[in-house]
Amino acid sequence: MKRLDLRRPAVAMLAIALGMLGLRFVSMVWVPYIDTTEPRYAEIARLMALSGDWVTPWFEPGVPFWGKPPLSFWLQALSIKLFGLSEWVARLPAWVATAVTLWPIHALAQAWAGRRAAAAAVLIYATCALPYLMAGAVLTDPFLALGTTLFMAGLILPQWHWRLLAAVGLAIGLLAKGPLALVIVAGPAVMCLLAYRRRVWPAISARGWLAGFVVVASLAVPWYVIAESRTPGFWDYFLLGEHVQRFLQSGWSGDLYGTAHRQAIGVIWLDWLVATLPWSPLALAMLAAALRHRRGRVALLRLIRRPMTGYLIAWALFVVLFFTLSSNILWTYVLPALPAFAILTGRALVLVGRRLKSRRSPALHAIGTAPASFVPALALLATIAICTHPAAVKSEKVLIRQVMSMAPPGATLWFVDSRSFSARYYSRGQAALVSSEALPALVASTEGSIFIAARPDVMARLQTVLPLTELPLANSRQYRVGRIR
Repeated sequence: MKRLDLRRPAVAMLAIALGMLGLRFVSMVWVPYIDTTEPRYAEIARLMALSGDWVTPWFEPGVPFWGKPPLSFWLQALSIKLFGLSEWVARLPAWVATAVTLWPIHALAQAWAGRRAAAAAVLIYATCALPYLMAGAVLTDPFLALGTTLFMAGLILPQWHWRLLAAVGLAIGLLAKGPLALVIVAGPAVMCLLAYRRRVWPAISARGWLAGFVVVASLAVPWYVIAESRTPGFWDYFLLGEHVQRFLQSGWSGDLYGTAHRQAIGVIWLDWLVATLPWSPLALAMLAAALRHRRGRVALLRLIRRPMTGYLIAWALFVVLFFTLSSNILWTYVLPALPAFAILTGRALVLVGRRLKSRRSPALHAIGTAPASFVPALALLATIAICTHPAAVKSEKVLIRQVMSMAPPGATLWFVDSRSFSARYYSRGQAALVSSEALPALVASTEGSIFIAARPDVMARLQTVLPLTELPLANSRQYRVGRIR
């Protein structure tokens, strides 16, 4: 077997990218689920693994979760079935999805700009802030990014297996996020079709398009049909509410599972800047340097006239442009655009590196590898801080553990007026939610020890009407615990 030569820049960059993703496991293992999104999705996956219902994700027993398709929950529940309940277990599928996403990024970048640019693109994507954090999170976005990246690469690369993977990628996107995946891949394609006609794509026969349609339909459509038949109303809420009203209505009031997000118009561009750290300042600096001189502007214009470059630019910008006028957004929405950003920046980085090498500058290697450690180092420091000060984050892992360690058999734990998703997950659904108005009657009719968890202001009121002892029995950032009997 031929040994890997880590002195070669391309091999070294790939090794660094994989090493940084491996380092992500530290946070995956040690950081608890922090409210609200991660424990909410982890609890849905836990209920799926527990119930054996692989069609309908359940928000809680008796309440179907219509907010997302089931692909991420399938994989997380399967991981729980295989490895048990632990933070890293439900996070593992997203890590695998991010690692697999590096494959089409590398293939497309190598076909366009060569082996060194492909390695740089992989390194950039793996160490951008958003992909790195999403690689160890219980979220749907890494699966959407994998699906859209497979499609965008398969639409360009001429080999038959990439055409097949394009269809599989679109099906992954539809099962991970819904019809939004179709918008994300169709937008750049239409932009390039208008700008370059058909020059950007290799010829695809009518039979090839038909085969792709059959693959997508056979993989994605059955679940949508069965899901509506199992829980009628899913189509109306998911297709209309989640895909139209959520993005057109600021503070959309129809959300059944949380609250809508209110952001300033155009804030998605700031989200993009943060999501691509630390590489976005370097990319913008290289662009500014090229525009500063006439020779650079000419070279840049010549590059943009090439259909492949235009395709990548459209891919990198479409999602940000699409959400510019929407105020109900999250920064994770820019993730599907980042593979193209990584490929474009990777090629620019290699071109700059070649110029520096020709001048024998020692900055050649540092310009690519030094920024790669920025986000992983911050994540590692954050992990250490959270592990040493667990009360600083919104998670009830420690609180639930404390209560369970002192509660006698048959004890009851109630959260009054509010209950976080992490409390639901870490209590395995045993922490019930009750109202303060109904609490006195429930206490009178319940036997055995009762533990009460409430926010500080609510707990102060409860002290005046209930015989709470040993207060506070346990604390977290959000709740105080007291005991009755």
